[in-house]
Amino acid sequence: MDEAFWGARAASIDALERELARLRRAAVAHARERGQALARASVLNLVVYAEREIHARRAARAVADLALRHPSRAIIVLGDRRRDGVLASLQLHCHVPRSDGAQPVLYEQILARVRGDFDERVASVVIPLLVPDLPVFLWWTGTPPSDGRHVDDLVTLADRLIVDSADFARADLTLPEVARLARFRVGITDLNWARLTDWRELIAQFFDVPAWRPFLNGITGIRAGFAVDMDGRDIHPSQALLLLGWLASRLAWRPVERLAPSEAGGVLFKMARSDDAAVMVRLRPRFERGLDAGDVSGVRIQAALGGESAEFVIKRAPDQRHATATAIVGGTVRAERVVPLPALGIRELLGEELTIAGNDHVYEAALATLMALA
Repeated sequence: MDEAFWGARAASIDALERELARLRRAAVAHARERGQALARASVLNLVVYAEREIHARRAARAVADLALRHPSRAIIVLGDRRRDGVLASLQLHCHVPRSDGAQPVLYEQILARVRGDFDERVASVVIPLLVPDLPVFLWWTGTPPSDGRHVDDLVTLADRLIVDSADFARADLTLPEVARLARFRVGITDLNWARLTDWRELIAQFFDVPAWRPFLNGITGIRAGFAVDMDGRDIHPSQALLLLGWLASRLAWRPVERLAPSEAGGVLFKMARSDDAAVMVRLRPRFERGLDAGDVSGVRIQAALGGESAEFVIKRAPDQRHATATAIVGGTVRAERVVPLPALGIRELLGEELTIAGNDHVYEAALATLMALA
């Protein structure tokens, strides 16, 4: 269990620094009373930007849970355009982990509430709070606006940008906008991309089989299903789009048609292989119990080579924690296996991303492909 030291609200950066110093002294004194030495640890700066209270609180919990693995100066910026005021408050809390034989570690989390028309002021709030000489990770919750100056200003400060396209209102429009942020020479990653790791590995494993590898050059169609709510109104095809972008970028496909909504609420369009043959793509929404909106529910890859047809199919099991991977060649099932699909939460996904300092070039290539389709 953690012991928390909560700081008072501060109306300025100078006041915050004084409050930080007071909290550190209090935490050190408390540790000494227990005969322990307190280590202040920060290996990175983590800036979280949110415009919804629920996103800010979710991020704060995830960052706190990761503090022992990734101790950081965490700065959570909550933008509130509904109220007036330059800077409502800054708040800090420190946790001293308590466990047998473990050295207490002090880390810091700051909540900055910025109100009103703050586009030109957000970066000026963040910059003085950063710990010098440490990498800066920026986690942008929700949908990044395409024309906000505060987006550019914060991304300019970052070494790595983390988004979650599961929260995007229109993934088909927003994913290309995210790709354009690469102009700031920032490494970009997506928690939704991390959710697809097992799906990408399963697809690649089909073609690790020497006899099936030639079918990669003969793919004629891709069908991917993604989950929607019972009413079919919550449409989030970002995972399906990223999966398509990955395949298309790896196999050098190019767009022939733009993304176009189909009658079923998904998207239906055509791409071309490197030999100019057509690849028909259909991304289809489906109601699936136990899945979050946007989660991939199944993938079917159709291919033909030398007069022989093949299908490579991955389908979630009813328990949603496993998938069946089936290879059908010449109308005959040649292989079938059941594999686990672990469900990863925000904490696990974020923790994995904080271990990666450089660019994810495969993800960036997938985004570039989606830009060409937009």
